[in-house]
Amino acid sequence: MVFLTKEEEQMLNGEYGAATQEAMGILVKIAEAYDAERLLPAKSAHVAAGLFPEEIEWYERLLQGGARFRCFTTRHPWGIDYEHFEEVGTVYGNTPEIKQIAEMLFSYSLKMGAVPMGTCIQYLLGDFLMRGDTFSWTGSSGVVFANSVLGARGNMDGAVTNYCVAITGRIPEYGMLLDENRRAQVLIDCSRIDFDQFTDADYGALAFHVGKVVGNEIPVFVGMPKKLTLEQLRAIASPLHVSGAVPMFHIPGITPEAPSLEVASGGEKLEKVQVDMNDVKAAYDEIATTGEEKLDMVCIGCPHLTYTEIREIAEFLDGKKVHPDVKLWVGTSYQVKVVADRAGWTEKIENAGGLLVTNICMGPGNPCAARGARIVATNSPRSAYYTPKVEHLFGSTRECLEAAISGRWRGKR
Repeated sequence: MVFLTKEEEQMLNGEYGAATQEAMGILVKIAEAYDAERLLPAKSAHVAAGLFPEEIEWYERLLQGGARFRCFTTRHPWGIDYEHFEEVGTVYGNTPEIKQIAEMLFSYSLKMGAVPMGTCIQYLLGDFLMRGDTFSWTGSSGVVFANSVLGARGNMDGAVTNYCVAITGRIPEYGMLLDENRRAQVLIDCSRIDFDQFTDADYGALAFHVGKVVGNEIPVFVGMPKKLTLEQLRAIASPLHVSGAVPMFHIPGITPEAPSLEVASGGEKLEKVQVDMNDVKAAYDEIATTGEEKLDMVCIGCPHLTYTEIREIAEFLDGKKVHPDVKLWVGTSYQVKVVADRAGWTEKIENAGGLLVTNICMGPGNPCAARGARIVATNSPRSAYYTPKVEHLFGSTRECLEAAISGRWRGKR
């Protein structure tokens, strides 16, 4: 039995409208399925929608039922870069019909009250969460980052759940919202790895390997550098729920729920897994699906890139030219691109022959195959795993950019 407050009972009884009643009914069933005793106020939701006509009916019914978001809610990429639509398109093509569906679904989320970010890095662009805040987000990369690096609390909810949480402002208390489910379960000993020359791709490959090893358990990394950048932490977070089903991780002295190994583990003795560069190399070999040198495209931006990453790419490309047989797509949010435009970074990327694209998922929603690409280089294990209908080369950001310029892959691993 799920305890409901008076207001929650009123929502369930339809006193707040049909949409809220439907959403609350779904959440109560989820709570019952997971033996949740109550619902909690939700601090944040992050919603998405595919480009399917079937979805329109449900969203229209929600709007007709008075759906309005009751917590701060942001919008995932909806798959349309308006500035480059003809050239980039969507994973389903670039027809006017597809564009119309995308715009319609986007407008529905706006009418409900979503902030139109169109990104998977909402946690860096205004959807700030503090330790203990509850959330329901689409996009597993952001969920792992928020649980681990921010200390916020959320589960791997589906798209329907995201909307129901946004509409009601409530979230079932189970899973990663409970203290006992957030403790480390496996110790990952990285002491044999020299991190001095580690790249973004190296961190991603390490995390990809760890995800395979631990499955759905929570790892605590020891033997890591004493300081890690935001980008490095994100590179660790992103692949863990790709090769595995990891909801969060700990690094003693860095992540907020791990001031020490003892605190992270709850004082329990943990299974120890030793990792070394052979494991990183094996992950590289698995992530890359081809050994061909000639490539058609380079895609960087899964997850969407930060200001720091865009600036570094722009500075590297300044005065250089992308090979005429290669397309270079650099993916980020519209908000980051506005700054990149003002800073001159976009101009440097475009003068080199690349595109700074926005509002496009560079993973499952990557339209590169629809644009004729066959061999794609990326710095992202997530993008390599999820991007459909292409073969992948995998390496650091620098290796990807060098390949875009030369037209040949010369990755070191």
